[in-house]
Amino acid sequence: MRLFLTTILACLLTLPTLAQGKQTPTLFAHRGCWSQNENKEFIVPENSLPAVAMAKRMGYTGIECDVHYTKDNVMVILHDATLNRTMRRASDYSKLDKPVKLADLTFEELRRDYVLESTNPEWRTPIPTLEELLAECKKHGIVPMLHSALMPSYHVAQQMFGNDWICFTGGVEHMQQVRKFSDCTILLSINDGTAEENISRLEQIGGRCGISTMNYALYTEEFCHALTSRGYIVQASIFPAPHEAIGQRNGITYQLTDFSIMPPHRPIDKGSAKLRATSNDAVWEWSSDKKLECGALTLDVEFEGEIEVVINNDRTYTLSRTEMGRDKIGGRLFDKVASVKLSAKPGTVVKKASAKAYKY
Repeated sequence: MRLFLTTILACLLTLPTLAQGKQTPTLFAHRGCWSQNENKEFIVPENSLPAVAMAKRMGYTGIECDVHYTKDNVMVILHDATLNRTMRRASDYSKLDKPVKLADLTFEELRRDYVLESTNPEWRTPIPTLEELLAECKKHGIVPMLHSALMPSYHVAQQMFGNDWICFTGGVEHMQQVRKFSDCTILLSINDGTAEENISRLEQIGGRCGISTMNYALYTEEFCHALTSRGYIVQASIFPAPHEAIGQRNGITYQLTDFSIMPPHRPIDKGSAKLRATSNDAVWEWSSDKKLECGALTLDVEFEGEIEVVINNDRTYTLSRTEMGRDKIGGRLFDKVASVKLSAKPGTVVKKASAKAYKY
């Protein structure tokens, strides 16, 4: 436990800082570091061994995964109740035209008849078992975050990782059962409640713990401070743009994400600008010199007023500040040019905008 906490603390202390002295949250790749092409076909399959390896390559601290039973009670890694969205037929790689439920398949049938969807034939592999995915995490030094309601899955993680894993699910009583055999980090999934009500829930769990929610409206600066000042983790769970950037501004400590990234290494390309919008929008556009097979873009912007930011042509952020302040946005990308378009609305002053492209 002490080694794990030391590792997490070291990660937090070495991450770049945001405005008002807040630090970039520790980033976890949601269902691993998966990717899709413009046709919404998987390149890197979600909840797969390649998604673990890609998370390591792109610098994530850990990955979140979903655990479910087959018909004969083998624990495998899959989010949906059906295979249709993420898998194909193994025989001819055709799409599944009728719903195929995981709970209706034995483990042998699942592994024999279906493979994960990927544009890369080498990654069209059978669905991994829990043990296989955890072994891949251990191989790459990735912290696994188990999003699971299956108590046996937690025992497997404890056997393979000791206390160096994260339990992520709902229900205080359920988490109290986990605490009886593990000093792992526990994240309680919540949807509502005041800061004090959630602190009361966490006190019943004890040890290294915190909360996670998809309800971004909960995470005001006051709410986040109330928990983090007591030593609790505050995780933003797959917040949409622009709310993950606002969550960072308000003081989240963990971020479970499908896209955010904050590279620690040197960029391969960069550009900067200053803007002052009067009666019309002031616009700045920048892009990297070349297409990146695997990369990232960050925008560090100090401004007062209202801005709209589009990064990598696929994610839009509308942010506002009543006084001069700084936000940092980061997005991973695959097989495309890193790009940013910043529009400052009338009356807005952008003291500095700095875009950087990174290669992995």
